Amino acid sequence: MTKKDTLEKIIRAAERDRKRRRDPRYLETMGFLVAKGFLRTNQALPLLPNKRIAISDAVWAGMKVEPRILEVLPAAVLRLPRHFDLEAHAHGNLFHTVERLRRREECGPPLWGMPYEKIKVWVHLRLSDGRVKDMACKKVAKTFRLKPEAIEKLRRLSIEWGCTETEAVERSLIGARSR
Repeated sequence: MTKKDTLEKIIRAAERDRKRRRDPRYLETMGFLVAKGFLRTNQALPLLPNKRIAISDAVWAGMKVEPRILEVLPAAVLRLPRHFDLEAHAHGNLFHTVERLRRREECGPPLWGMPYEKIKVWVHLRLSDGRVKDMACKKVAKTFRLKPEAIEKLRRLSIEWGCTETEAVERSLIGARSR
């Protein structure tokens, strides 16, 4: 291969990359992930924090343009499920990886050639959107049937500590009574 052939090949690849960066699948996926705080870029993109993203479009953008998308996609699907159309039968490997992340498993098989450990890191990323909590901070609803005496004691504790009854239960269990 001559220098001229190599140069032509590089020029064709650069033009193909330029076209792919203007593709709506890339722009929408990257605009969403940047707006939510998963990724950063120096490229001028329309920020789309409320966009619903097709998994196939996000995978295309990750495979063809920006590999970082594939790295953060499982965590984005887990933390922002209303923005994605994840289905077990259509996106099997991604679905199973997201389920492993949800169960907080320490290890798992690679996804798209990317090690599970590298994907897992993104689940605990603090997002710029303050409404979205880290998986470790999300509260889980539990229901208990308590005796009337226990309810009365709980009410007294919450008044004494100046907090809600739920916070009183949490403080009693964790041991942090003053806030």
